[in-house]
Amino acid sequence: MLKECKNGERFEGIVLVNEWKEVPFRQKPGAFLSLTCQDRSGVMQAKMWEYQPQILTWLRDQDIFFIQGVASEYRGVLDLTVEEIRMIPKEDVDLTMLLPCSPIPEVELETRLRALLNKIHSPELQKLLRQFLDNPEWGTAYRQAPAAVKIHQAYLRGLWEHSVRVAELANGIAGHFLSMDQDLVLAGALLHDVGKIGEYSYDRGIKFTTEGRLLGHIVMGLELLSGEIAKVSGFPQELRYKLLHILSSHHGKYEWQSPKRPKSMEALVIHYADVMDAELYQFEQAKANYPEDEWSPYIPSMERYLYLK
Repeated sequence: MLKECKNGERFEGIVLVNEWKEVPFRQKPGAFLSLTCQDRSGVMQAKMWEYQPQILTWLRDQDIFFIQGVASEYRGVLDLTVEEIRMIPKEDVDLTMLLPCSPIPEVELETRLRALLNKIHSPELQKLLRQFLDNPEWGTAYRQAPAAVKIHQAYLRGLWEHSVRVAELANGIAGHFLSMDQDLVLAGALLHDVGKIGEYSYDRGIKFTTEGRLLGHIVMGLELLSGEIAKVSGFPQELRYKLLHILSSHHGKYEWQSPKRPKSMEALVIHYADVMDAELYQFEQAKANYPEDEWSPYIPSMERYLYLK
């Protein structure tokens, strides 16, 4: 596995090449290859200083390769110097070895999800959620999709993990406010990111779909959830508005591509629970990646260094 490599060790194995580019040398003619390689353990940057033109043709057509090289450290960052790269027959590819998954076991996530569902007393919301989560297409995708391309839970089952954690956080907060509709909080938290089912493709690495780039997961989620609500006979119109408002406002700010700002207590709680889970996830990752350090490197998405002790 890539992330098991240590400085000076050799690596050989099958990787997914997420990104690549030719980079001109600064002080001599020619160029080297810069590659972003991934397997189930994580992502590592790689460089190939010498390569045949044929390799460029391979990289344009394929994204999974067998590589050999040496791990080396530069300015505290480990990367890979690739010495050999070759194509892999499709029948030899096991994608489960290349794509990272949530560290939380499926059994635990399902148990936590069902515990949250059992807290909901509204028959309409119960029916909507079970209809959606037990659907062979939507329910399966909800439990497989990533929560992001980068930043937080950018791995298989990431959406499932993130949604459960947001619901648990929001439920805990809502319990302190008697006037808050806890059923709506739980349902809204579990469904707030459902548009990500179609926003990303994740069969060969995590990438935006065309629909995802054009519309985004909020618009896609509103469309998907509206269709599911329409299947529930007698679903109250006011409850529909409240639930769809949670989806449309969960980013919280217009500059964060939120069509609406939260205008209900339930929407506000879900917005902050969403942000909290995403940012605490980044603390968790920084602590895992830099276990001996007092401070993380600068984290662009959070615009700060993180204190890790």
